Amino acid sequence: MLSAEILLAWRYLKSKRKEKAISAIAGFSIIGIILGVATLIIVTSVMNGFRKEFTERVIGFNGHIVLHPVVLPTDYGGTSKKILSIKGVTRAVPVVERQALISSNRVVRGTLTYGISYKDLQKKEMIAQNIVSGDLENFNQENAIILGESLASRSNLRIGDEVIVIAPEMDETGFGFMPRKKTFRLVATFNSGMYEYDNSVSFISLNISQKLFKMQNIITGISVFIDNPLIVSDIKQKIAEQFSDSYRITDWQSNNSSFMKAVEIERNVMFLILTLITLVASFNIISCMIMLVKDKEKDIAILRTIGLTRAAITRIFFMAGTSIGVFGTMIGALAGIAFAVNIKKLQEILEALLNTKVFSPEVYFLTHLPSLLNPIDVMITVAVSLSLSCLATIYPAKKASRLDPTEILRYS
Repeated sequence: MLSAEILLAWRYLKSKRKEKAISAIAGFSIIGIILGVATLIIVTSVMNGFRKEFTERVIGFNGHIVLHPVVLPTDYGGTSKKILSIKGVTRAVPVVERQALISSNRVVRGTLTYGISYKDLQKKEMIAQNIVSGDLENFNQENAIILGESLASRSNLRIGDEVIVIAPEMDETGFGFMPRKKTFRLVATFNSGMYEYDNSVSFISLNISQKLFKMQNIITGISVFIDNPLIVSDIKQKIAEQFSDSYRITDWQSNNSSFMKAVEIERNVMFLILTLITLVASFNIISCMIMLVKDKEKDIAILRTIGLTRAAITRIFFMAGTSIGVFGTMIGALAGIAFAVNIKKLQEILEALLNTKVFSPEVYFLTHLPSLLNPIDVMITVAVSLSLSCLATIYPAKKASRLDPTEILRYS
């Protein structure tokens, strides 16, 4: 009987000349569900990717935990060694972070200058693994500087060019007070994938930066990296127990809490809004099935007279309506997954065809459209779509089972 019910459900959905309208509505319902499911998967993947990329790049520059000295000068070398002895800490990097100007070829740009040791910069994966020109090894040379690719390009700088760094600190001379400055040689450029950093950040030696900014034996912070970002609160507490008197301690979660909450709220709102597309398609299923039931009243009456139960009629029309939702959901899920996985390639193809940037790094901070496909999000999307499709089919299927065959045959 089940095979017969499935066959009847399929035959009712097939298009006949006088049932073109029903088949058209069914087709539009499938297209609506495909678009809703695919869009939902793509958008959630992009939101996940944006949050992951932004978090990783912010942490890659600033660390999971940052200690800012409140008492100067400090024994930052001894502090770093003690922090490294804490279980879970992988690196403790002393840095001098100051704003300055760079001047070259009659072009002056603002920059955020990081003073960092050569050994620590080698371990900074976001920089070390994203050198686009020059060689990181040359940073070990005297008066070497590394710039973001966008900053170097906007300043018309190439590898080997001289770069003058102008500090806000003043020197008293015979002509009055003059800003301190020092000439460096560009040895490498990097592309971190985050436009904000690539367009503003420069790296110089820690020792030279301390002299340039008049911060002898002084640092502006210690960036702490840990092996598990999720336990940052526990490690932060252990560090605070030892250094809370001489350092102000912050972590990546508290520093970016507003942004992370905003992204999470936006993601949930987008999920809700895009679910409405699937809901609209589900209403089309209701319309399609009601029209189908109305058109098949005589068939229903005949089936009831030859022995089919109300439950069997319900199952026939339930399977007919649900098949629309299942078919649309599966195609939509596959299309959404394929698009989300290949979104970077599709972006490159589109930019090549249009000869323009479709994802401007100046606006979105990242240099490419990120995507992170989460299987749980895909399963939730598929489950929501199937649930809405099934709910939309219940009323028409129940209505079909309640038809009175005697009344239909009497007046037909």
